[in-house]
Amino acid sequence: MNDALKKNTLVTLKMPMALCVAWVVVWGVAFRETLGSAYSVWMNSNTYTHCIFVIPVALYFIYQNRGEILSLPPRPLYIMLVPMLLLQGLWLLGYAADIELFKHAAVFGMLSSFIILFFGWRIARVIWFSLVFIVFAIPVGEELVPSFQLITADLTVFFLQMSGVAVFRDGLFISIPAGMFEVAEACSGIRFFVACVVMGALIAYTSYTTVWKRILFFAFSMVLPIVANGLRAYGTILVAHLVDIKYASGADHLVYGWVFFALVVLILVAFSRLGSELSQTYSGDGSVHPEWLTVSWYPSLVIALLPLFGSLFIANNAEKSASYLSLDTRSQPGNSVYISTYIDWIPTFSGPKFEHLGVSAEGIEYYIAGYDSNEPGAELISEKNRLFDIGKWRYNGSQSLVVETNKAEPYQVTLLEIGESAGGKRLVLYWYYLPNVSTSNSLYIKLFQAFNVLLGEGAVGAVIALSVPIDTDMQAAKNKLLSFAELNAEQLESLVLFN
Repeated sequence: MNDALKKNTLVTLKMPMALCVAWVVVWGVAFRETLGSAYSVWMNSNTYTHCIFVIPVALYFIYQNRGEILSLPPRPLYIMLVPMLLLQGLWLLGYAADIELFKHAAVFGMLSSFIILFFGWRIARVIWFSLVFIVFAIPVGEELVPSFQLITADLTVFFLQMSGVAVFRDGLFISIPAGMFEVAEACSGIRFFVACVVMGALIAYTSYTTVWKRILFFAFSMVLPIVANGLRAYGTILVAHLVDIKYASGADHLVYGWVFFALVVLILVAFSRLGSELSQTYSGDGSVHPEWLTVSWYPSLVIALLPLFGSLFIANNAEKSASYLSLDTRSQPGNSVYISTYIDWIPTFSGPKFEHLGVSAEGIEYYIAGYDSNEPGAELISEKNRLFDIGKWRYNGSQSLVVETNKAEPYQVTLLEIGESAGGKRLVLYWYYLPNVSTSNSLYIKLFQAFNVLLGEGAVGAVIALSVPIDTDMQAAKNKLLSFAELNAEQLESLVLFN
């Protein structure tokens, strides 16, 4: 960078950069809790450690294109206020319903939207990658763990069958003559997948300039870790089959995983050399477009600040705990009894106001947990909450069902099949209960909770789960569970009192 460009850059960017910093400070204050929660996730989950470097990397690529940016006219795009207001609405919805994903997506999306509003579309086209790359600061992906476990199990069984190894699969448990293996959450490969996708985006942008090549390589970086993780699991089991099971467990298992991860990263980098293109660099004379000196920045700043102040005002006036709830155990179904000790099955919910576990005369075990959002971090719908103890049980499958009751509308419920390594199996049927809706659709419940908060009714709610062991006939166990739900769902809900 020559001396003239350096001098022009410092003089020209003094005012807009100062105003950008001012907006970012207000943005940080307005969304301090959301940013704090995102940072907490980044620091406490190895899956999202990379998020810490996303914004610095995005700023680096903006700085790298500084010459071309200054050669273009900055023309604030006031229409971007519309997506910023929509993102504000998404954040407010996430705030009211305690949906961290909505809040994180809105906050980081607003950062990119502000840059487009402040500097205009032509400059945004130059730094498009940085604006899109900020998406990787959103800690999202672990919700896919159950799906990735199933995919890994599918691929592992397929590769074993192709190798001629006798294999039997029961959900996430894979048995071969040498022993039994489980595709646990740590084997899902989600960390591996997220890391490869972020690396794939960076490599695609820096190695190619043709659009279709970038898209193709990015797609390759998404498929590669999924297939590679299936091969890793297959290789671990194959070692047990060909050598000894002791070499496919414990520390050796982890070592194989890290070595394999390094190998796949090398493959990803090696493939980026195929058809790679030299990046197009700006070859201007270092001059600054005159409109940088004449544009009026203050109206852009005021307009961009509106959603921030709006979020502060609305959040401070939204009531999250206007209603309270309690448990009345006097009208339990049939000859039910209350159980206070550990039984074979029990859900694990974090921070409920109350929990209740009972068993009916028919042998149906049922669980109720209530939330009123008085405790920080206590959420009815949360990835921390499980319908079964993952230390004992494993997810084998699920299906959505409809339960007919005396209510005007039937219930949507979800039926889970879970199993343990010892061979035991269970069915778990559950739904969520709010003052104005009953369903197992978690997104639907979150939205209703948000609307209830905005209407001043509070984010109260409860989860109701029923379970029965599978002896020999799964259909008989399913019919028994559904029949009990149809007869007693309303009575179970009547135990939860909304005040």
